[in-house]
Amino acid sequence: MSRRSYDQYCAVARALDAVGERWSLLIVRELLAGPRRYTDLHADLPGVSTDILAARLKQLEGEGLVLRRRLERPANATVYELTERGATLRQVVDALGVWGLGALGEQRPTDAVRAHWVTGTTGGFGTEGPYAAEGPHGAQRSHGAQGSHGAEAGRAVTEAGRGTAADTVAAAG
Repeated sequence: MSRRSYDQYCAVARALDAVGERWSLLIVRELLAGPRRYTDLHADLPGVSTDILAARLKQLEGEGLVLRRRLERPANATVYELTERGATLRQVVDALGVWGLGALGEQRPTDAVRAHWVTGTTGGFGTEGPYAAEGPHGAQRSHGAQGSHGAEAGRAVTEAGRGTAADTVAAAG
């Protein structure tokens, strides 16, 4: 798959060359919580094909934003994680999340929901400003609830895309 470029000597264009492809920033969003296995990334990115996920991960690696690492035994698994440069995209993802709240509206029947998208356990909505203590629609954020309580409860509610955002927030809280 050949990579497209804006071919413009502009910081915004170069940034979009690196992360502007479909799914790229959502992959970054998932990796902001820490290292993830490919299968976990695929499970938490409903709608992405395995070919596209693999291509985007490879592109993000090539840009120096993602690192692929083999874990030692007993885990013996390969994980993807953000590099130091990739982690600086947190501000970009947070800003897009805050900006996108105005367009969120009501959940559609086809919308998938994951607890960490709603509660901000990947660091969403920033740590300062109007959404620091609240998630979308006034839902209380779960600071530091990335462990089994929030994420696993939300995952159970939203398994296979079932459940609503409100159910997820209630289960994660």
